[in-house]
Amino acid sequence: MPFANLPDTHKSRWGDELTAEKMKEWVWLPPEAVAQIEFLEWTEADRLRHSEFAGLREDKDARSVVKEHA
Repeated sequence: MPFANLPDTHKSRWGDELTAEKMKEWVWLPPEAVAQIEFLEWTEADRLRHSEFAGLREDKDARSVVKEHA
């Protein structure tokens, strides 16, 4: 494979990486809704792979949600 190790030079379609400096510019709001998300796996970068919105969870309080571990 002659092209297997080429550097990725294009920017992500989601924009640049989130940094602490960029987060200071944001206005954070309290959570109000809980979404059910289906996904294939967590990546090594702690991101969801092949995620899909599955609906809203009205039976859960938004402030009680934590990341689930397998």
